[in-house]
Amino acid sequence: MGRAFAQELAINGFNVVLHGRNQEKLARVMSELQDLFPQRLFRILIADASTVACANCLAAPAGGNPDAATVDFEAIKRVLSDINLTVLVNNVGGNPNRPAFLLLQDKEETKVTENVSLNALFPLHLIRALLPELIQNSPALLVTVGTLADQGLPLNASYSASKRFLMTLTSTLRLEMAMEGRENDVEILGIRTGRVTGVAGYKEPPSFFAPDVNTYAKSALALAGHGHGIVIGYWTHTLQYVMASMLPRFVEDKVLISIMRQNKEWELKKMKES
Repeated sequence: MGRAFAQELAINGFNVVLHGRNQEKLARVMSELQDLFPQRLFRILIADASTVACANCLAAPAGGNPDAATVDFEAIKRVLSDINLTVLVNNVGGNPNRPAFLLLQDKEETKVTENVSLNALFPLHLIRALLPELIQNSPALLVTVGTLADQGLPLNASYSASKRFLMTLTSTLRLEMAMEGRENDVEILGIRTGRVTGVAGYKEPPSFFAPDVNTYAKSALALAGHGHGIVIGYWTHTLQYVMASMLPRFVEDKVLISIMRQNKEWELKKMKES
């Protein structure tokens, strides 16, 4: 989805910094985008979002230095100090470990910590580090991409909880900006996402409730500039959410449990096939 957001920003006249942890993949995406938008400037930023330093954290990486592989947010600030940063899209996250669908008590401690680092701590600290730049270069936009899974999905405890954390962070930042009289300097926007196709792990053809990733990115970014705060990024996802909210709680619970059991069975089947 990050590539789609980058492309949509380029369409709207922005130069773009592409963040990720894989140099080769980022270089390929940057080359593709540069070919599509020769009038835009693109840059790569390498940082592994699953390695945020934490107090009293788990065992150090191989080699014994607990800080050897952690993200340096001051270094990120320095790398970006020469550009006029006006938009930050926090789209990092996911549930990359396999199997992804496990009861919390069955997950390894390190995997849970890495997942929370990826989905919650990295965006938190990136915003902390770069918000002063956005304020300085105002008017600016801070977008945090979340998921409708933040309502709490069984077998996805650390992921769902981390995504709820992001939306609470979004609400808090909006109030802090208003408290400081800066609500017009930086728009704080949280976008909750449903199923999107054309992304890692889901390559099925687009459908009514699962738009392709470029359609979704266009729809989501179009919601900026209206002071909405927290929104659902695509209209059919909103329709799904409203329909689900009309169900009695015990029915909604049964539906979620059934869906997640199916997801677990599908994942196990795919793992066996591979």
